[in-house]
This record gives sequence, structure tokens and C-alpha cells, in this order.
Amino acid sequence: MTLVAETGGINRATLDRLHRRLMAIPGGRENRIIVRTLDEHLSRTAFAPERIATVLVGSSATIALALGMLGLYGLMSEASRRRQREFALRIALGARDGHVFRQVIGEGIRLVVAGTIAGILCSVLVAQWLSRVTPSDEPLSPWIWIAAPLTLALAVTLASVLPARKALASDPLLVMKDDM
Repeated sequence: MTLVAETGGINRATLDRLHRRLMAIPGGRENRIIVRTLDEHLSRTAFAPERIATVLVGSSATIALALGMLGLYGLMSEASRRRQREFALRIALGARDGHVFRQVIGEGIRLVVAGTIAGILCSVLVAQWLSRVTPSDEPLSPWIWIAAPLTLALAVTLASVLPARKALASDPLLVMKDDM
């Protein structure tokens, strides 16, 4: 028999108290009473491989997002560096900082829109394939379809902010002087 108990906080003292109380029940055998957390229990059951796979997939996704963010930052930074003269000229001619900032961020947003559309199309195809390969009664949560593009949009915005700030920080006189 397995007993699952919910507590406010788990520590060794709580587990020891629970073990003593279970031992006080008449008819209980000492060698048959094992008290452990749900995580410990699940790690010893048939669900352990799925948990390990979930952690590995989640870690891989996090690393992929970080690498994508770094790649996008490099791309946006290089694009801003190449257009530094153009930005300096616009600022010298009276363009507002917000306009230049929005222009650099807008380039990143266009990339995220294209990537999101391609990603959603590919994920729909993969989801359909997986539904045929692995039978499941549960439909995919709509939060997954919402959270993934929002996370990507946040990552792109963060990766685009630093190049946009660098574009604004350029002094038009120094940029024009370097070109001569």
C-alpha cells in the first residue's frame, strides 16, 4: 500500500515524524514501512526515464534558446555596426532617438515574426506526426502554443536592445570623421 501525504514543507524531521506515527499503527511491520518524498518515489518507479527525458529536453531547449539569442545578438550587432554611418547621419539631420531605436528593434521583430511563422508550421507538422506515432488521449495545451512565441519574442527583444542602444550612442561627428 502507498500513502501520499501533502505537507507544508518537507525536511528530514517531518519524514521521521511521519515514519514514527506509521510505526505506531498496530499490525504494521517495521521493515515494510518506507517513508520518502514523492520525487524519491517517482525516481524509483517506471516514470523515472520520462522524468530524465523531460529534464534533458528542457535543458536542451534552454541551451538552444540561449544560443539563438546570442546568434541573434551577434547578427543585430553586426547589422547595427555596418549601418552606424547611416544612423549617425540620421541623428545629425535631426532624427529622434526613438525613431532609430524603433528601427533597429523593428528589424529584430521582423526576424521573430518570420521565425515564429516557420516554427508554428513546423511544430504543427511534428505534432500531427507525433499524434499518429504515439497514441495519447490528451490534446496539447494551448498555453504551449502561446508561450513559445512569446518567449521567442522576449528573447529577440532582449537581443535587439543592446545593438539599438549602441546605435543611439554613436556620436555623428566621430563616425563621420572616421570615414574620412
